[in-house]
Amino acid sequence: MRYLLIFLAFICNNNHANAQNFDPVQTAKEIDGLMEQHWTTQKIARNPPINDEVFLRRIYLDMAGRIPAPAETAAFLNSAEPQKRGKLITELLQSESYVSNFYNYWADVLRYKSQYVNRANVIEAAYAQFIKESLRTNKPYNHFVRELLSAKGYAWDNGAIGYYHRDPEMPLDNMAITTRIFLGTRIECAQCHDHPFDKWKQTEFYHLAAFTYSNRELNEAFDSQRAAMRAREEVINRQYQQEKASSPKNNTEALALKEQRIATLDNRGVAGIVKGPVGQLFSPIGLQREPTKELKLPPDFEQADGSPGDVMKPKTIFGPKAVISEGEDRALALARWMTASENPRFTRVIVNRLWRKLFGAPLTPAIDDLRDDSVSTMPQVEERLIKLMIELNYDMRAFLAVLANTQAYQSAVSAEEYELGTPYHFTGPLLRRMTAEQAWDSFIALANHEPDARDTKRYEREQRRIQISRMAFEAYRHFDGEKLLQMALDRLAAEKELEKRELAVREKLVLVKRQGDKEQERELAHELGRLNRERGETRVREYIMPMLENLAKSRGVNGPQADPNYLMNANPSVMGPETWRRMHVPGFGPAPKTTEQLAQAAAAELEKYSSLATSLHIPHDEQAAFIKYCQAASTEWLRASELDSPAPRGHFLRTMGQSDREFVENANPNASIPQALTLMNSNLVSQSGILSPYSPLMLFVNQASAEQKVERIYLALLSRLPSAVERQRWHSAQAQGLSSQDLIYALINTKQFLFVQ
Repeated sequence: MRYLLIFLAFICNNNHANAQNFDPVQTAKEIDGLMEQHWTTQKIARNPPINDEVFLRRIYLDMAGRIPAPAETAAFLNSAEPQKRGKLITELLQSESYVSNFYNYWADVLRYKSQYVNRANVIEAAYAQFIKESLRTNKPYNHFVRELLSAKGYAWDNGAIGYYHRDPEMPLDNMAITTRIFLGTRIECAQCHDHPFDKWKQTEFYHLAAFTYSNRELNEAFDSQRAAMRAREEVINRQYQQEKASSPKNNTEALALKEQRIATLDNRGVAGIVKGPVGQLFSPIGLQREPTKELKLPPDFEQADGSPGDVMKPKTIFGPKAVISEGEDRALALARWMTASENPRFTRVIVNRLWRKLFGAPLTPAIDDLRDDSVSTMPQVEERLIKLMIELNYDMRAFLAVLANTQAYQSAVSAEEYELGTPYHFTGPLLRRMTAEQAWDSFIALANHEPDARDTKRYEREQRRIQISRMAFEAYRHFDGEKLLQMALDRLAAEKELEKRELAVREKLVLVKRQGDKEQERELAHELGRLNRERGETRVREYIMPMLENLAKSRGVNGPQADPNYLMNANPSVMGPETWRRMHVPGFGPAPKTTEQLAQAAAAELEKYSSLATSLHIPHDEQAAFIKYCQAASTEWLRASELDSPAPRGHFLRTMGQSDREFVENANPNASIPQALTLMNSNLVSQSGILSPYSPLMLFVNQASAEQKVERIYLALLSRLPSAVERQRWHSAQAQGLSSQDLIYALINTKQFLFVQ
């Protein structure tokens, strides 16, 4: 047998799709026919077909975002099934690895960031889940975009609001990004003046931006207290008017009484008490639109088709007009227009995006800067694919299945340098370097026995973050505003007394420092700490807990439940937000796990890894070490889609060129010296990563004879057997004392490993 049989323990499970209502193979033949016609007119020929080894590695990298694991390689290469390529394409498109891979792609396109400074990142967490779930359920692309562009509401109800939240308070910039991403149209220059190189006028940009100019972030839940404050202020104003009317000659005294009463309310101090306990939990939590908000031409507008201050009504820039019904959300009208199959650019752009994902370049070279005269390299092919996308109701998986089944895709790569904007006739895909995410995830497939596993702990943390904000929001909304205002005023008065005590202690502290009395200085410092803790504890007891208890009663329970496993921040100044994070009210996510439940989960995990150790024939005296490795890998070696996005500076992903998410598709595909150094020195290529005796790679290699080890290394890393020349070179290297790990290290640092052939 040419290829090695692999242990059953390495066989990977895949999710299978339901039967499609069309034949992707037959449709692929139609596309191939159109491409053959084009090549004939150009007097060129398709590149030679690729063998199974090259196809396997390519399809995994393009669809799953990683190289195949050793078991997956052996299973495919050993299969004699005639239609195994088409079957593998279907399996990968239905797998969680597809979700992970294309999430990375859309996170780059949409400039998604998971973390911002001084924010609770509630919307970010919900936005990531929205994108992943849209891919997981194979949501039609036009529905996906429509939901993004029409999104509004709160994060826990609609994660799609993250699209607009990505550009807070920057609606004009957001519109420029929107037209580029979904219509391939660069209209941003018209934001300041008529476009110097295209037909767009500044007024056209403003008309288009008027659809979403009214977006407004929601970051507060304090309407009831504000209403109560306004009611009290209104009472004071009425008193003032009455006193003013009864004593018209003594208005000064009436005005002084009014100002005194207003000062007693202390709006600023009350606002601090009201908002302080939530910290960043509401920063922000939703998106709404202000229907009355109008977009006007800027004061420096100088074009002939308008004047500074002119109100810009929503109007589309090409294609059919966007009809806005009476009282309809203008963003919904924009979404409907933009995603319509009649829109001349919407479908064309996604067709080219997915084509470029598999072939390395778009059919229309300037796909993110379309003009009226933009021409496709293969017009008939592009026209048919646009029609196909519409026929498939924008099913991206089905569309990708067609492309991957074409003979053109399953042909050898073209290795010549491709210059952006120049025509390429797609006689085969272009030779490409792995993206940062593909490189990282390929290492994960060699280091983690569950390379496609979702980080359920991260998901639970993100869900908890979302539900904590929702719980705090509902606690404020369900509490009587007048009572809450009075509680804030009472708390404010008490804290002013605390401030006086603090001031006295601080003044005394200055004196003892001058005197050099270290013992008394320490005691006074401790006293300040006690006062600070008293402030935090009383605010929790007298302000936060009444709201939580009231919310719990509205849910039919006696009170909130404390999470026994939550480790509170010891800093008393953040005790308010920390209390919200620690507490749980039914209806706001799952209840905190008990000690018993945590122990059961730990036992289940231990049993899982113990069973895996047995199936992999790990010696009994090594199973504890194997389990420890698997537990570490489950937290350290996770897919890029399960990590912070983008990764922090200095991380493998960023060094390898991952986008910083500041601009659309901002990843760097070029090689660099830091990348070479990272590959040579990364922890992934170490005893804690893929070189561990318990990693999938090393178990696969070491459970073989000395002669077979070199074959398994090539199969695992390059999805092929070594050539005769490579075998000979390795035998010579072995004679000089090099080990299997040295061969692994060498192959990882070759172009063959880093490129998608």
